[in-house]
Amino acid sequence: MRVLALDTSTELGSVAVLVDGELRAEISARVRARHGETLLPLVAEALRLASVDKTDVELIACGIGPGSFTGTRVGVATSKGLAVALDLPMVGVESLTAIAEAAPGAWIAPLVDAHKGEVYAALYERRGAELLERVAPLHAVPDEAAAPIREAAGGQLTLCGSGLRRYPELAEKLGGTVLSPLWDAPRASAVALLAQARFERRGTDARGALEPLYVRPSDAKLPR
Repeated sequence: MRVLALDTSTELGSVAVLVDGELRAEISARVRARHGETLLPLVAEALRLASVDKTDVELIACGIGPGSFTGTRVGVATSKGLAVALDLPMVGVESLTAIAEAAPGAWIAPLVDAHKGEVYAALYERRGAELLERVAPLHAVPDEAAAPIREAAGGQLTLCGSGLRRYPELAEKLGGTVLSPLWDAPRASAVALLAQARFERRGTDARGALEPLYVRPSDAKLPR
């Protein structure tokens, strides 16, 4: 299966092409608030490097957050547009799950800087090839985010994500092994692998119903 995957939930946008489980191309670019300008050129370049024509893609995979509100919205909207234009199935993947999928260890806690003094956090247990969610994605101040993870963990923790750079005290509260910044953001290749497994297991997500996973409400308010 030829999978085109995107994740723009953080400042590091990522695009990957997977062919029959083999990573053919992956591009990442630090774009801050410019996902809308750079995402489609990254998609075109990843397809070129993978020697895959857009008409040969069989599945669109996208990271749905939580993360940057604008970045995640751009990524999901672009993925939907590609899926509609190419008439392809699509599958959404939680971005924290994608970070955990790429990380080593049996108990993995991704903690991503959510700004405003908070982090996005979750806990996963790896059993063989399966990644099981033990604490669902949440947002909280560091102390409150650490508590459910510490309580639910059944072994040595692997900690990863940009929240550890912003709030180094999290590592002290949770213990465990802290991974380098290489594991701070979701990789599109992990999004692709998870999406293909979900597609083979339960089929496509409904394109119209797939929405970003914001976890917390947006600060933007409509005028009365």
